[in-house]
Amino acid sequence: MKLVGTVSHISKSKKIIVKAEDIPKLNSEVFSEDKEAIGIVIDIMGPVSSPFISVKPYKKENLERFIGKKVYIK
Repeated sequence: MKLVGTVSHISKSKKIIVKAEDIPKLNSEVFSEDKEAIGIVIDIMGPVSSPFISVKPYKKENLERFIGKKVYIK
């Protein structure tokens, strides 16, 4: 698995916002540290030097548990 970045926060629209260390392709599946599939990449935003990734989660409950955690792609 390849590190994508660290979860920054959860948006008002219940998207997982990731501070990117590496830029994945759109529609890439995102996994938690314990290999749980958590969602797919739907947007890449911000400056090229410091981008953020928006992840649409599969489940909308208890998303706050991912804040501060690292996320990965295959």
